[in-house]
Amino acid sequence: MTRIYEEKIIKGMTIANDPRLPSGAQAITNFDATTFANRLVPYRASESGDADASTLRKQIFTIALRTGTTYSFYALGNKSGSSTLGEFTYKNISSGNPTDMDDSAWANTANNQTTSGTIAFHFMVYYKTAGYIYAVKADGNVVQYDPSGSAALTDNVFSLGAYTNPPRALVHRKTDKLYIGFDNFVWSYDGSVVVNPVITLPNTYYVTSLSEYGGYMAIAVAPVSGIGASKVFLWDLDSSVADFSEIIDWGDGDLKILQEVDGLLVGISLLNRTGSRFVDRVIFRYLNGTNVVKFEEFLDESGTSSVLLPLAFQRINNRLYFMMSIKLNGAVREGTWSVGRNNQSQSLGIVHERTPNNNTALFSGQLYNFFYVGDFLFQSFLTSATYSLTKTVSTASYSTKAIYESQILSGGDNSLTKKLIGVTVTFEPLPTDGQVLLSYKKDEETSFTTIYTHTTLNSVSHSAINIESTGVDLPEFKEITFRIESTGSAAGVNITGGSYKAEVIDSKLY
Repeated sequence: MTRIYEEKIIKGMTIANDPRLPSGAQAITNFDATTFANRLVPYRASESGDADASTLRKQIFTIALRTGTTYSFYALGNKSGSSTLGEFTYKNISSGNPTDMDDSAWANTANNQTTSGTIAFHFMVYYKTAGYIYAVKADGNVVQYDPSGSAALTDNVFSLGAYTNPPRALVHRKTDKLYIGFDNFVWSYDGSVVVNPVITLPNTYYVTSLSEYGGYMAIAVAPVSGIGASKVFLWDLDSSVADFSEIIDWGDGDLKILQEVDGLLVGISLLNRTGSRFVDRVIFRYLNGTNVVKFEEFLDESGTSSVLLPLAFQRINNRLYFMMSIKLNGAVREGTWSVGRNNQSQSLGIVHERTPNNNTALFSGQLYNFFYVGDFLFQSFLTSATYSLTKTVSTASYSTKAIYESQILSGGDNSLTKKLIGVTVTFEPLPTDGQVLLSYKKDEETSFTTIYTHTTLNSVSHSAINIESTGVDLPEFKEITFRIESTGSAAGVNITGGSYKAEVIDSKLY
């Protein structure tokens, strides 16, 4: 008896490590998949964010009050011609004039360069009460920079001394103090007095991340040995009591990033490939009351220890943004990602938000840092041994591929052979120069075959019963993955759905 079934292509707005789960996607890249419940909206393309990126090597960013009530966007890089000295530069948070968001130029204040030592790019934090931006050098000296340029830059406002593990910094709203965590210590600074340390952790751990958690500071630590569980120490910020309110076992892996998101304490851990582990793993967990819950785990498919998870993050609108490069579901996926949920009834989900260099993959690359300034995303990275900085284009341009790859679909039974009868993608009215490309990959195949490239102005859907470019019949398959690509010029193509219909053409032997 003939059986025909229909199945949706888009089954969720989160990336799943297991491509055969009933919901989720294998890839969501360069789409805004979190603002709207029922559509995928492509992001704008990127362009150069610094005309001198290769020599000034901007790698870390913050927002600070420059003058009066005017805030500006600051970057820390290297002084031109030096691989060690640091230089602070800024852009205006406006458009239409030089050194604004819409160009690749940056402005200099007076007193914006270090004069000795080697600048490190571990943290760059603005402490408003003190009125300065703080950074750190490789020798532990803390740099103090006046964002207005009026005061002389101080190369050593105080010193952490020699450190083994990169320092992390946080200004906590409860106490309005700057805290710096490194090795197994946390220091505090109120603009005049340094307390070193203000709290000490067991020397079998080192600090990896600091986060506000209500009236507490959540201190993420990883084992010095590299073996065993990371922990989170909750501290009530009372320096008179050298104790912790709670110590939470966060599970295996080095807990790299910890932030409060939508009332949940969310952590991202990395398990490196070692003699006892075959692959790199990135594990996502959150604190639910007193229990730590794993909600996703990505396994790197490269076969080498190649996952990049820089200690770069930003919390915006109840989502945690971070950078990562990992080979996942058949391809290297790199750039800026996010984790969060759209409402309280949903579970946490993960999206690959943006690639760092449009459609060009990094070659022997390294991710450094990123920063959102409104709708502008700046990403710093290394590719082919060249320092680069990109930013979102200021004019509407959607030339970068926005990609959705479905889960592996089988109609519920991958032992049966099916014949693809037809496939449809729906979208909002196609703009001028808008394009939707649909392709498939079946069974053992490792590359995608194009089904159609659709460009008809103002159309809202397109279906195929043949591969239009070749006239070849649609395939037979046991399981199949669809890939939807959206591109445009002055406007992007918003994807609203998709489905396919197939006929089962064999049955089981029993």
